[in-house]
Amino acid sequence: MTRRPLSRSLDPLADETLVGFLLRLARHNGTTPDQIAARMGLMGPADGTPGIVSPWLLADMDKPRLVRVARAAHLTVPEASKLLLAPMGHRYGIVSRRYQPWTSPQQLDRPNRWVFMRTSQFCPPCLAGDDDPLGLLYGGAWKRSWRLPMVFACSRHQRLLSSICPECRTPGQYAAKGLIARASAEDLHPAQCRATAQPNRTGEVRRSVCGSNLARIRPPRPPGDADSLRVLLALQQRLDALLSADGPQKVNSCGQLVPVAQYFIDLRVVATLVLASWPEASAFAATPTLAQAIGREAEQRLRDSRRRTSGASKRPFGISSLLSPLDSPLTMGAVLGIAERLLDVRERRWTGMVVGPLYDSARTLHRDTFQKLARLPGTSSGLQGVLRVAKETTDSADPEIYIRGPRNG
Repeated sequence: MTRRPLSRSLDPLADETLVGFLLRLARHNGTTPDQIAARMGLMGPADGTPGIVSPWLLADMDKPRLVRVARAAHLTVPEASKLLLAPMGHRYGIVSRRYQPWTSPQQLDRPNRWVFMRTSQFCPPCLAGDDDPLGLLYGGAWKRSWRLPMVFACSRHQRLLSSICPECRTPGQYAAKGLIARASAEDLHPAQCRATAQPNRTGEVRRSVCGSNLARIRPPRPPGDADSLRVLLALQQRLDALLSADGPQKVNSCGQLVPVAQYFIDLRVVATLVLASWPEASAFAATPTLAQAIGREAEQRLRDSRRRTSGASKRPFGISSLLSPLDSPLTMGAVLGIAERLLDVRERRWTGMVVGPLYDSARTLHRDTFQKLARLPGTSSGLQGVLRVAKETTDSADPEIYIRGPRNG
């Protein structure tokens, strides 16, 4: 079916997600996000529920659909592709088909994939947009990088990211069904919370939608000391440099230079071992405040991991809690700081003496789970050697180009 292109479109903002682009296009055209999605060919029986945009389209699309989306929004195919998560795999190997093979985008939502598919972190000042006319009207970008747990702070505004709306306590951009919550609502700004409003003290709902302006909320409570915030912001700047398209191609991991995409997989594995074996690595925390934050999270997750399924299964029901990324940007940064420090040592033997015991401790919780984690495709040969397991890899292809059309009309 041939669809007529939108009469007015917009330039995608730097690092913008498909979700944010749809919200801004809807505002720009005076219509609803679901109408824009339909015009762009993002709805169809093949995606599941009729009339709902599949959330997995945020991860990747087949080439014919991507071309249709690009034409409808007057974009090039590379521009449309950059609204998705999969192309970030060249840097962030956890969403890479080469290093982390996946046959469907749904697999990115599993606990062993560190990516927020159903929600997004956010920086309120970034959502407020710049002072240009379009920024004042529609706000800033809902960034792709905010979907990555390894991005926990905004280097530009020197603050930790927020993860939930303070008014309704709902994760940012969370939609129970589909890609966008309240996709048929026409009067919501791209920066407004689209979750259902919480009841007041009398049990009555004040309004059907929260509607809080996430660009104006107060920043989350900073760490208890300035040194902890300084350490986290410096770490985020280093990770941002690795994620940048013009960043280094290789970085040290376990005493050898590896592709950046593989480094992020190594970082994810070691961060998980730090949490699962806590307090084994507590001496490597940058500050006591950060060590305490990890301790509180580890205690809860270790308690959850010991819950078991009913019946004959011996697998801990909550073991996935130790494999999933952390919800708190503060704790996420604290754990990543330790993992970075352990991987950065030039002497592999020293790394083995430290990381090896973390792995052994984690395996006492559930041997098969953590042996599978240690063999995660894409981990570097250096880390594989430290953990004494075999290495696995795969390959993938790149997108092509389409001709740009008019927009901002």
